[in-house]
Amino acid sequence: MTAKIGIIEQIQGFRGGMKPALQAVADAILADPEGARTKNIKDLAAACGTSEASISRFVRSIGLDNYRAFQLRMVRESSWGAPEGVPSPDDGQIYENIGRHDNAQTILHKVAHRTSDLARACLTTLDPERLNDAARMICAAEVVYIFAAGSSALAAENALLRFARIGKPSIFHRDRNNQLLIAGALRKGALAIGISDSGRTQQTVAAMGAARQAGAATIAMTAFPDSPLARQADLSLITPAGYMPGGEEPLYESMVSKYGQLMAIDALYSLVAVQDFDAAAAMVRIGDPVIQQSRTVRRQHEAE
Repeated sequence: MTAKIGIIEQIQGFRGGMKPALQAVADAILADPEGARTKNIKDLAAACGTSEASISRFVRSIGLDNYRAFQLRMVRESSWGAPEGVPSPDDGQIYENIGRHDNAQTILHKVAHRTSDLARACLTTLDPERLNDAARMICAAEVVYIFAAGSSALAAENALLRFARIGKPSIFHRDRNNQLLIAGALRKGALAIGISDSGRTQQTVAAMGAARQAGAATIAMTAFPDSPLARQADLSLITPAGYMPGGEEPLYESMVSKYGQLMAIDALYSLVAVQDFDAAAAMVRIGDPVIQQSRTVRRQHEAE
């Protein structure tokens, strides 16, 4: 797989932050890249149910000067190679782009390609300056409270362990009632981080709102910058949306999207650590013997 960030990956990454008219263009291109390579701007606008002006705005929003430059790049990158195509609409999907006729080999390739695509898309959606700002907010906070639900809790627990390694006090409770109670009791000096791919998870949005009202600083980690969660945040970190072309949020939780959250957490942890590298390295060294001891105990138990 190429290490370059392709135009399709860029569109997937930018889609979540686009206005509805531009999202319609993105969905049409993602669903039929071959059509986008061959249609003139008038025909593509008709296929999207939008105007030629919207197509031009879309092209500029992904960093290209005009529609001709867009088509040339689409044609050039068509030779890069891509994962197996998505199932036809009448075939149905059970997860990501997995359809009725997939087997172990095609499923493995699709999952690998989707994960790789999303990892590269993080380079498009995650703004380095915002990551720096978020790291400074974490460093300045007396304690970090993390709010998440469902599979986004995986990223929350990863953050908890990462920050613990460098001595940054962090708290995460899976119970939704505990999250709301804790959020309402926060004070100035605390930092609340809410994690939700859709940005619409009710309990996470409610906890972030309560934390903000209580006076805590807030950071949202979401794929949608206009989401309710993002509106409760002082700063938003945008991760790639885990949804395949189609526009609507799936009823399953995308584990691929969680990979973007995990990448963002690792980047944040590393940025926080390098703010005071010597102190962070010292804390890691202090923790190493404890981790080593736990592994030794486990090996002894297995030997018995």
